[in-house]
Amino acid sequence: MARTKNPIQLRSWVKWTLGIIAATGVAAGVYFGFPTKSSKSADLVGGIDNFLGWAPGIAMNEGLEVNKDSRMYKDFGLALEINVLGEVDQQIAALKSGDVDFIFTTTDISPIIMDEGSDLVQIEAQQFLALVDSRGGDALVVDQSIQSIEQLRGKKIACALGWPSNTMLDIILKAGGLTEKDVKIVNFASPIDAKNAYISGNVDATVVWSPDNFACLDARPSRELITTADMPYTIVDVLVAKRSTLEKKRDAFEKLVKAWLTANAEVQNQGKYQWAAEGYKKAFNAEDPISDLVEGLKSFRFMTYGDNQNFFGLNPEYTGITGGDIYNKMARVYKNGYGNHLKNVTAWSKASNSSLIEGVAGDMKGDLHKSEGQFAFTATTPEAVKSVTPVMTKRMTVNFAVNSSKLTLEEKRAIRSFIGSTANEFSRMRIRIEGNTDNTGSRELNIRLSKQRAQAVADYLVSEYGFDPNRFVIVGNGPDKPIATNETETGRAQNRRTDFEFLPAN
Repeated sequence: MARTKNPIQLRSWVKWTLGIIAATGVAAGVYFGFPTKSSKSADLVGGIDNFLGWAPGIAMNEGLEVNKDSRMYKDFGLALEINVLGEVDQQIAALKSGDVDFIFTTTDISPIIMDEGSDLVQIEAQQFLALVDSRGGDALVVDQSIQSIEQLRGKKIACALGWPSNTMLDIILKAGGLTEKDVKIVNFASPIDAKNAYISGNVDATVVWSPDNFACLDARPSRELITTADMPYTIVDVLVAKRSTLEKKRDAFEKLVKAWLTANAEVQNQGKYQWAAEGYKKAFNAEDPISDLVEGLKSFRFMTYGDNQNFFGLNPEYTGITGGDIYNKMARVYKNGYGNHLKNVTAWSKASNSSLIEGVAGDMKGDLHKSEGQFAFTATTPEAVKSVTPVMTKRMTVNFAVNSSKLTLEEKRAIRSFIGSTANEFSRMRIRIEGNTDNTGSRELNIRLSKQRAQAVADYLVSEYGFDPNRFVIVGNGPDKPIATNETETGRAQNRRTDFEFLPAN
């Protein structure tokens, strides 16, 4: 497998890693080399890298080796061994041979390695546990002159194709009405190389992980156009195992699920970042100060049992992004996009296994294991954000009856199709909804009616997706912001529109 098609080799959002990486740019998993000989006393053996996102589970196990003095063993009865495997080929080979019981991937990139005839398809590999979501560790850094996604048109963008940064770039481009053909993508072997290209001034933008974003920002006048803090549940780390192994060692895997999700919940919902950071530092002999590791941990969402219910589509009331949504969307993108020529990507129903999450339901109750709620926004006014330049603007015509602000079923479907998925993907960004009319009738009536119609659209999105009402800024422009002439019916129709402007989080 080519190194540019490597979703497992190194986390796209490694914010704080071993000192060897900062010094040489070499992935710590590669540095450590090959899998160690498994202990006969282990109930399960995992193959992971040195990603900081594993810190809660490592802290629960008090290291990488079987530890019968750890909470992993004492509280959950699991003898767990962890081998450090940095290369994707190492991990897949170890899983295929049975040297390890589970490895990891990211759901967004996994369709590339779940295509017909691949090793993971042959061994019926399945995603069974979602652990970490990036929350700011990845960023699209652009030249200071670029203020919106649309302004990326024709620009040179450095990106490591086949990595999670590729996924992030694709979602951003599509949200802004662009495709890979509308920009000039310069492919690099890794995001580190993409960073260097930006610093050298050879490209206009780049997708990088932290702390490389800071190096880019310091090197030249730049801005972070969008980060994964704006678009949660885009890149999710998951554990993967053979279907046969999940069945054969079901009891041990249920213990693993309960233990790791408890560790995640204690960090995420109880703030035990120090505990997780200390466990990670000791296990990897990390040179980073504990304070830096704690800061790095806060760049992630450590997924709880409730989050896993949502991820695997087990919560009928959940309206956010599921694992199936991520996988299926990127399977379509990568089928022929970005240089791929996939034949037949395994269906999500076969590439995932929710039975373990369902099986431990009775032991994962209470507030500790609750899922993440919708993001809360502070109330604001149109005047307060009037001068804020939108990162992207999406325009659609919403047809209302004369002098009415009531949405029809057809228009509701159109809103869901046109703006629903983007609003879900960029759920941490505020949306300014501007209602616009042509110049037919009085200006005062049109301004009032356009505001009522914009509010009706916002109210529908709130009811359909559970968004915080404070997320939306409602503006009624009436006929004051035409984008076409009002002298023709075609022009008037263009002016009778609703603009959705996504505003930077800060």
